[in-house]
Amino acid sequence: MTDQENLQVQQILFDIYSGILFNNQAFADSGEKAEITYDFTCPEYKALIEKYGIDGIAGEGTAFARGVRLMHWMAPRLTHKGDYDNHVPFNSLDLLEYSLNKPEQGINCRNKSIILTECCLALGIYARRVYIMPYSPYDGDNHVVSEIYDPELGKWVMLDPTTGCYFIDRNDVPLSLLEIRDRFANLQYAAAVEAGADTADKNALWEGNIWYNAYTAKNLFRFMVDGINGFGQGDKQTLYFSPAGCSVKQSRLANIRYRYERYASPEDEDTQKKFAEETDKANARPEPPAHSVSLLAASPQQKKEGLPHEK
Repeated sequence: MTDQENLQVQQILFDIYSGILFNNQAFADSGEKAEITYDFTCPEYKALIEKYGIDGIAGEGTAFARGVRLMHWMAPRLTHKGDYDNHVPFNSLDLLEYSLNKPEQGINCRNKSIILTECCLALGIYARRVYIMPYSPYDGDNHVVSEIYDPELGKWVMLDPTTGCYFIDRNDVPLSLLEIRDRFANLQYAAAVEAGADTADKNALWEGNIWYNAYTAKNLFRFMVDGINGFGQGDKQTLYFSPAGCSVKQSRLANIRYRYERYASPEDEDTQKKFAEETDKANARPEPPAHSVSLLAASPQQKKEGLPHEK
């Protein structure tokens, strides 16, 4: 396939995924109250700063500038391994010890986002980990990124430590996940950019990262967000943000059935037993409440005085 043919294919995929977003712009709201919390007092942050010098890496400036420097430091030093088995404890100290500058020991996007989120929190930057999920229950691939809050911009910004990218509009303003989703749905400009890249030619920037733009559009159907953000606290509480009419439970059940029917042998008794167990477990779980999407756009309110790593 030529470069031009690949560009055309990716553009078609992007248009399909953006059309799905266009038809699902309204989000559900169960009315159940929730909050997203950020813990800046974890004692492990001091060890994280001292061992890896992340305060010097982040440097001075806005939360966005510091977060981008951290991402730019991490991304090329962490090998991606999509089938990594998550055996290392879910915290930045253990994950960095296992994977930093060790290409034979790759990790997945979930764990890279844990590292970036905790490094930002250690430096007093509001940060959270976000699962971005596809529309189709028969799509076995999703992605995990981080969002940080920049007080000077007055909003959240998405950072992807797997690719080292964030998204900008035509005025070079970095974008949140909700802003990217809205722009894609309405065919407005939003393009991925790597830290330090030349952004002058917006059309070239779009085409150069067309595959990632399409991939991101695919995974912006719904969101799962860590409700508690602190050292080693990921997945303690998951908040769900889904379009109106979307059933997370039914999607989960359809995905289980798809995986077993497509990839497992129906004649294998152990496989069928695992399928039945996984299905029963998913059926027993209630439909998670859909929280108001306004919570994702809201500025954080927690105070940060008295950080344990402050000198």
